[in-house]
Amino acid sequence: MHSQEALEAGRALVPTLVRQLRTLATTEAAPEHSVRGINDPFMQIALMRVMRTVARGSQAAADELNDVLALVATLDDAASNVGTAMLYECAVTALAIPSDAPLRVLAINLLGKFLANPDNNARYVALATLSTAVITEAPSVQRHRDTVLQCMSDDDISIRRRALDLSFALINAQNAKHIITEILRVLPRADLEFRSSMVYRLSAAITLFADSHEWHVERMLRVLSLGGNYLNARDLFKFIRLVAADADEALQRRATRISFALLERDISQDKMVVAGAWLIGEYADLLVARSQRASDAEAVAPKSPGLDEDDLDILGALGRPIQESKPEGSPEAGGAPGAIGLDEELPEAIPEPAAVVRLLSAIARSSSVSASARQIALTALAKVAGRFADQPAVVTSIRTTLGQFSHSMDQEVQSRAVEFDKLLSRELDGVRAAVVERMPVPEYAEIPYEEYVLNPTAMRMKALTIIKRPAMDPADLIGASAGGDAKAAAAAAAEASKQSVVSDLLNLMDEAPPAATSSPPPQQQSKMDSIADLLSSTSLSPIPTSQAVTSPRTMHAITSNDDLDREYEVFNSNGLKILLTPSKRPSAPQVLDIQAKFVNAGESAISELAFLVAVPKSQKIQIHPPSGQHISAGASVEQLLRVSNPGKSAVRLRMKVAFVADGEKHESMFDYGGFPASVF
Repeated sequence: MHSQEALEAGRALVPTLVRQLRTLATTEAAPEHSVRGINDPFMQIALMRVMRTVARGSQAAADELNDVLALVATLDDAASNVGTAMLYECAVTALAIPSDAPLRVLAINLLGKFLANPDNNARYVALATLSTAVITEAPSVQRHRDTVLQCMSDDDISIRRRALDLSFALINAQNAKHIITEILRVLPRADLEFRSSMVYRLSAAITLFADSHEWHVERMLRVLSLGGNYLNARDLFKFIRLVAADADEALQRRATRISFALLERDISQDKMVVAGAWLIGEYADLLVARSQRASDAEAVAPKSPGLDEDDLDILGALGRPIQESKPEGSPEAGGAPGAIGLDEELPEAIPEPAAVVRLLSAIARSSSVSASARQIALTALAKVAGRFADQPAVVTSIRTTLGQFSHSMDQEVQSRAVEFDKLLSRELDGVRAAVVERMPVPEYAEIPYEEYVLNPTAMRMKALTIIKRPAMDPADLIGASAGGDAKAAAAAAAEASKQSVVSDLLNLMDEAPPAATSSPPPQQQSKMDSIADLLSSTSLSPIPTSQAVTSPRTMHAITSNDDLDREYEVFNSNGLKILLTPSKRPSAPQVLDIQAKFVNAGESAISELAFLVAVPKSQKIQIHPPSGQHISAGASVEQLLRVSNPGKSAVRLRMKVAFVADGEKHESMFDYGGFPASVF
């Protein structure tokens, strides 16, 4: 950790360091100091590293460096390793300090050129640096999106990993469909160690950026069919609940028909089998009902690699031809059997009731599916028997299948088979319909995705940031209770406002700050400095505007609580007014949705809006990106906050807002705990 005295002494030497670097960059190299035509590159790199350290967080020092860094960037080229090293250090320095916007764009473009470099090391460091820079320079990094996506198929596993991380970090409302499709294209051939993370982040991206239930369901079915073995139980449940609670009957019918067609092709993806069998059992009546569209046709079911020979005989009885899969590696083999291209429409099957029974029986008899999938298949058979009680042949076939499992070695499978067979007997005709009717929508206390689920680099930066500041009790920052000492809280807030934004949020949200060996008074920095802190590479600010997306399906709470769904004014200064509207959804009573509305009450436009929020450690907050960072006079933008509050404690918010109005930069940090108790 650098002492404040040493840092101030280093900043005083910035003019000298700049002059020395300019001389080295512009004068002809002496033979003994020249490396591939570059004058003493080791000294130039050392100078840039020193200046990067002393200029970090100092607008005055950064202004001194802008011209010389631009000079170095234009004089050197990446034709040699030494030139690449020089340009890399120049780009990293420009991004690490509060440099001018054109210089930052130039730095991103330099790193983008490295992605086309044949040297693996150059591509790797470029991807690693861009993953950090995307937090604050997303629009510039987006220009190199196509090259980044190509790197996901690189021969080097380290580059593939970095490219995947950066691809997820680049996802925003405008490009979500394109990037998600490209990642799905890579998923089947991705390294095994990457697949769990890929499927988890794909599920998160689809959930966060879905603009319709139809697209959400269709993409999740593709994830299930390509990587269903790696989907976690929470995301599987959220998908099933989406179909049951939010989808209309037409979408439920389509999801069930697609699931049936996919299971005919392949039952090797366990979560696909679980979800598909559940949908078939619940919506079997919709599955077999003929659509009014003349274009509906039955899908062809190729051979599934997850079925044994007896099961293939069952599938053959469905009345559809079975495609024989070619030996792996043969010229005729075209990938996974039954694989569906991402540019193709998902198939929809419209089977007869007997065909539904045969498929579920084949799943239950397969040794390649998990025990839980077999159990759900048996449950689905019992449900189907209830849906088609008026067809004795179907019910008899189901009872025959259930009887085959009455002596299963799996106790749970055996129990279900015996119980369901008893349920289908004539003795229980009076209660069967009520038992097998559709399940009510499952209750679910929503757990928001982690704030940086699509960009783990930001979370690693947060964990590794070292802050030097006086030791303080976290309770002094946020207040131990609503009735705490107002004067102490005000003094703590005043002290905290003098620190960097990262420092404030780390201590508010996560952990007690480390005790400092000394606590000299911080140097007073300009307003531009604070804005730079807010948007610097170590900032914990939400995703930039280019990644902004308003909640596509905002759910309004159904409640009679007058304290909810009303606006609370929390800030009104310099032409900006902030209104908070709390609401709750019946499906997530422990989560408080807070819609923040930023109103431009002045006569001139507001730009560069940045908003940070922290809550006590007993709560968790998910900050959705704002709908914009520019507000015209009389207009407004919105931003959704979601506070998970399982303890029903008072919600207290610490907020930091920064913006530019009338050419002047403004920033304020303030607390708000004025929500009535009934809101919690």
